[in-house]
Amino acid sequence: MLRLMQGVLVSLFYYLTHRQARPIGIAFVDSSKLQVCYNLRIFRHQVFKGTAKRGKGTMWWFYGFKLHLIINDQGGIISV
Repeated sequence: MLRLMQGVLVSLFYYLTHRQARPIGIAFVDSSKLQVCYNLRIFRHQVFKGTAKRGKGTMWWFYGFKLHLIINDQGGIISV
């Protein structure tokens, strides 16, 4: 799984930099949670130990990462 993630990460980074839009007019910010594991398994989780953190979403607390996305008024991705 980790080898697969490395290959996908490079492709995703290339795609996002290639499709990056210019900030024209209004920009919208959105965030999504990328949950790594359930809250009861936080202390047993070893894969992202030290990098993942506890965060609060719109519904409840989670353990993982938060993805912030900024788009312009035409739907183009400005920043991730």
